Amino acid sequence: MKIFLLVLKNLRRNKLRSVLTAAAVIALVAIFSIIRTVVLGLDSFTEEKSGSVRVIVSDRYNIMMPFHRRYLDDIIRPGSTLHDQLKAECEFDREKHTLWHFVIFSLDKDMKDKDQQFFLLATLPDKILTMTDDLGADDVDPRAVELMRNPPRSGMPNSGIVMGELILTKLKKKVGDRFKAWAIGHRKGTALREPIEMDFEIIGAIPMSNRWNGMGFMDYAYLDKTLNAEKNEFDGRIHYGWLEFKDKATAEKAGIMIEKHLPEMKAETASTAFSRFLAPLKNVLDGIKYLLVPAIVGVMILILGNTFGITVRERFTEMAVLKVLGFSSRRILLLVLGEAILVGTLAGLLGAVVTYGLINGLGGIALPNFPPMRMPSAIFWWGPVLGVFTALAGGIAPAISACRVKVANVFATVA
Repeated sequence: MKIFLLVLKNLRRNKLRSVLTAAAVIALVAIFSIIRTVVLGLDSFTEEKSGSVRVIVSDRYNIMMPFHRRYLDDIIRPGSTLHDQLKAECEFDREKHTLWHFVIFSLDKDMKDKDQQFFLLATLPDKILTMTDDLGADDVDPRAVELMRNPPRSGMPNSGIVMGELILTKLKKKVGDRFKAWAIGHRKGTALREPIEMDFEIIGAIPMSNRWNGMGFMDYAYLDKTLNAEKNEFDGRIHYGWLEFKDKATAEKAGIMIEKHLPEMKAETASTAFSRFLAPLKNVLDGIKYLLVPAIVGVMILILGNTFGITVRERFTEMAVLKVLGFSSRRILLLVLGEAILVGTLAGLLGAVVTYGLINGLGGIALPNFPPMRMPSAIFWWGPVLGVFTALAGGIAPAISACRVKVANVFATVA
């Protein structure tokens, strides 16, 4: 207990240095946690989920290139050769499918204000809750499916949208609002190439706690009708088709059958598709995991080591007095390391709390073409452990030098 009280008193003696040391640890925890969250998030996309497995159907040569919907129709249409084969050999249920088409809209017709932009995923409303990972009845009211097709206020067919609370806050909108928006990447098939205008009514909100809170869902039927009317080049095209099978083996078998029947298409499990998509970034991700993170930790150890070293050197006389008063080298070691441990633990925990609250409060870490990545609760042990580790690694050398203080030499210098 006496050692602990001495540790507290020593930290309070130089408040500025203690605060700066803690700030360095907090910064380290924040940087590490953000990087770790992104790495874990990307890794999770390449891991196969247990149970049923989904197959993503995309353009063979470019996973982001829209393809014509007739290819997906050939898979799900009863009576087609491919559908009947998948049903017979892979137990394919056509109800377990959906499609995605990405659209970026802006409330600003001139497209100058980026804060007015938002992202919608055009899909089949009745498949949102059954074919979207991490989105269920607790996140979206099942009645929203019908409301998307028949919004209560406007009465305009298929114009209802569900939006995340994060994007609603950004756009200063709420459930029940009606507004016009202009598609940034989808333009009229005229000489002037004006942006396509669409009317929406917000009929539901995705809670802030859900990873889809930074975007929204719209009825593909509305987009399809509009693209056709405006003679847009993406008319009849979708980015992805999704199919669900009972297990990985069946999904892989179905993928081979689809690619054989439709050579223009690529059909693979979602984890395989994400691995292929991330392949060009593999070296970058490896560099982050095995070079950048250790380098950041190493630099922080040097910074903390220098800070604790300065503190110890300033207190050589105090250490000598403690030895005269009967303090053993072991107790002096505990005193110096106790300061490092206390600063590392408290600063690490504070860094975890602040980072977790800030990142998840803003909806997670958003990367292009990926859903927002929410920081895991594991940060609450990452932070203190990382803080203690770096503080101990940086403080061990100064602590040993404090133990080796020669009383005679110190008092001779003072004299």
